[in-house]
Amino acid sequence: MTRLSTLVWMLSIVVAAFLLYQVKYDVQRVRGEIAKVARQLQQERESLDVVSAEWAYLSRPQRLQVLAQRHLAAENLMVHQVADVQAIGFPKRLEASSELDPSYTPASALVEGGQ
Repeated sequence: MTRLSTLVWMLSIVVAAFLLYQVKYDVQRVRGEIAKVARQLQQERESLDVVSAEWAYLSRPQRLQVLAQRHLAAENLMVHQVADVQAIGFPKRLEASSELDPSYTPASALVEGGQ
């Protein structure tokens, strides 16, 4: 009985040692992956800082004003250029007439009439 119990204990110690060995190397692998991801994250942060600095440089108001004057033919809006909405010639609303197909019903009639 003692031999069997000793054998069971030795076997369980060997299994525990093997599992501990596996866990140790799994932890080392995961730590390596974490370090790799941390380096990539730091590189991405540095890249974002560079892009942010470039955007700040390129979107300076003085630079944009010079580019707008050079490339846009826009002028300041004058008071006489402003008009009422009624002065704009919008197209007339299309209604069903004898010129159209008699089975034609405009979509506006369907919406307004609730048909």
